[in-house]
Amino acid sequence: MARIAPATALPALALATLLVAPLAAQPRAEAEKKLYRWVDATGKVHYTDALPPEVVNQAREELSARTGLVRAEIGRALTEEERRALEAETAAEAAARTRAENSRRAEEAKVSAFRTEEDLRRSYATRQAMIDDTLVSLEAAIASQRASLHQQLGVAGDAELAGRPVPPRVAETIQELRREVYKQEQARLERAAEKQVVQEELERLVALLKERQERGLAPPGG
Repeated sequence: MARIAPATALPALALATLLVAPLAAQPRAEAEKKLYRWVDATGKVHYTDALPPEVVNQAREELSARTGLVRAEIGRALTEEERRALEAETAAEAAARTRAENSRRAEEAKVSAFRTEEDLRRSYATRQAMIDDTLVSLEAAIASQRASLHQQLGVAGDAELAGRPVPPRVAETIQELRREVYKQEQARLERAAEKQVVQEELERLVALLKERQERGLAPPGG
């Protein structure tokens, strides 16, 4: 008469899996055990298998308990001020990348309007000539203002040498001329910086134009 297996009997494969699984999991669990290396306030180095509460936010190393090798380096927790500074820096970097990308797209649009490098340089030569004319005018204005200032300073110096007070109108004129010379010199610096920016922009556009030509992109009307 055939023997009937109990209703609770498991298939042989399932039984073997249950027996082997704990053995296989044991090395894996051991491999994942960690040690922590940290330094206290006195400079003493500690190795522990658990972090004391007061150490949770400070720098430490995580080591493999099996090999002793460093698996990770954890930096200390940032202060609120440091966290805000990091967020601000990250936001500034993101904004800079956005500006750079927008600038790149704008320059792509500009360069697409020119057929040749000569056309591009001719267009920018007009802008540069206008800036040069402005610089010449500013230089002449500065020279004139300086000459007037020297004259008024001479009048004030003569009065002081003669033991007379400097006339109020002369003193006022000297101050006005100083302010005007300073303003004109600042304008000259700004126009010189603008000229440099225009030149750098031109060189970037020339490079972009050559790049488009190498990629075989057709110019307007091409």
